[in-house]
Amino acid sequence: MSVRRGLMVLVIAGVAAALAAPAATAKTKVVVAGGPPPKASQAGGLKFPAELDLNGFFRKTVTIHAGDSVKWVFSKRVVHTVTFLAKGDSRPPLEQPDPANPYTGYNDSQGVPFWFNGQPSIQIPPEHAFPQGGPSADGKTYRNSGLSAPAFAAYKLKFPKKGTYKYLCLVHPGMDARVKVLPKSATIPSAKADRKARNKEYAKALKDAKRLGKLKPSGNNVVAGNDNDTVAWFRFFPATRTIKAGQSVRFSITSKSEIHTMSFGPQATSSFVEVQPQPAGPPRLQFSPLVIMPSDNPLTPYTGSNHGNGFFNTGVIDTNPASPNPSSVEVTFTNPGSYLFECTIHPGMQGTIKVE
Repeated sequence: MSVRRGLMVLVIAGVAAALAAPAATAKTKVVVAGGPPPKASQAGGLKFPAELDLNGFFRKTVTIHAGDSVKWVFSKRVVHTVTFLAKGDSRPPLEQPDPANPYTGYNDSQGVPFWFNGQPSIQIPPEHAFPQGGPSADGKTYRNSGLSAPAFAAYKLKFPKKGTYKYLCLVHPGMDARVKVLPKSATIPSAKADRKARNKEYAKALKDAKRLGKLKPSGNNVVAGNDNDTVAWFRFFPATRTIKAGQSVRFSITSKSEIHTMSFGPQATSSFVEVQPQPAGPPRLQFSPLVIMPSDNPLTPYTGSNHGNGFFNTGVIDTNPASPNPSSVEVTFTNPGSYLFECTIHPGMQGTIKVE
């Protein structure tokens, strides 16, 4: 066989092999949004207290090849979004006032209108609440999963071009991460390496949570949560505070990513977000004023019989300097008794004020 003929045979064989070989398929990596994961096995066997949540993406930086996809799986405890902002945009607030649709028709148990009737309602714009954009990310235009609740369905995006794509959660300030997209020829972490890194991030969060969970406020102070970085405690510190009749309790918050309320008496509503169907397009979403607004403006002392049935709400407190909400409120308790209160945003987050 001549050299030329031999080379031709090799070339033909190589072409045939290439044609016969299956084409490389795009892969998908999974990122967990929020946490902790539903099963301890998904976090390296770590066990998380029931009152603990995580406002983070795990792992925080996921690396893929150009043409691959990322799928976000949502923790089913707290609402999140996966949001890629348009180029040059800064993080917007999740909600916005809507003067065209003021709150109306909200009365207490005695039929007395609450003070916030006539105030601009607080709505969640549809571009924040519902999925936006196509099935792939380009790094220039807006992409959004929409609010994960109530379905908590996974969200998936393809990344055709190399680059670093930053994203965030519109619900929780400071909750952000990135997708790093490399050329197809580059080496990227394996699924095993990703899992190891994710579990390391879980372990750090759990260590921080244990430290933060030891908070013991002095005096007549009650702190809603004690958070830092990705840690989010759905607990009041302390769970029970005892005071004398006529004294006040200072309720405050430390979290930079969460908001809380302190609500006494019967639950005024089961709907944190009110859904209003529209003739065309998606429904309109607004926050219930019975949850986010103070029950009185200004707040009155708590007697145990406010508004006829004991309902009393501090409204939202947070640490966001751009928010109109306070970071702390003081409530005076006039009558002896044991008063259960809760955060109406986070079911199960409860505390007690004992007045002697």
